[in-house]
Amino acid sequence: MMWWLRARRAHTRLPLGFLMFALLAATVQDTPLFLPSIWSGGSELVQAATLVPLVLTSVLFDCLHTRLDAAETTGIRPVRFFDVLLALGVVALASAAGELIAMITGAASAETLGRNTAFLVGLTLLCGALFGRSAILVPALWPLLGVLFGMRAPGDAYPWTVLLEPPDTWYASTGALLMLTVGVGAHLLPPNRFARRAA
Repeated sequence: MMWWLRARRAHTRLPLGFLMFALLAATVQDTPLFLPSIWSGGSELVQAATLVPLVLTSVLFDCLHTRLDAAETTGIRPVRFFDVLLALGVVALASAAGELIAMITGAASAETLGRNTAFLVGLTLLCGALFGRSAILVPALWPLLGVLFGMRAPGDAYPWTVLLEPPDTWYASTGALLMLTVGVGAHLLPPNRFARRAA
């Protein structure tokens, strides 16, 4: 397992990513951002905390695609299972940090950090399985796509956006769990099951 950890460089990258994630979440709290929305026809108020999970998911994506292809393809170690455990660990830490920050600061938006991280990690795993490193921008662009095209009225996001929903929205939590499950399943499949998987 140690060679896998060193190959992924998770022991150096993820702690720094998590530290930045926690500092940003504690700093922005309920700070609003005004972003343009095409469907609502104006500017849309979005919590800055919506973008914070991108720090962790970007670092995770980079770790998962820092690999030893020859050794991992021919080896018998459960490398993909280790990857999934790493991804689920990131979600668990983000959820715990979000709840702790919400409890200390009273920032309601911090309560969405775990849910939104779970959704973006699932999207990261799915896109990575389908398209390899070329898919790194898809999770990063999802919040922007949600703001641009996912608002049916000011302050009212379509359910598919997930990230823009308030805390304790059951269908957003369900969507995040579903995306995480699909992403884990896609990552566990052998690479040759996806014709377009990049090297």
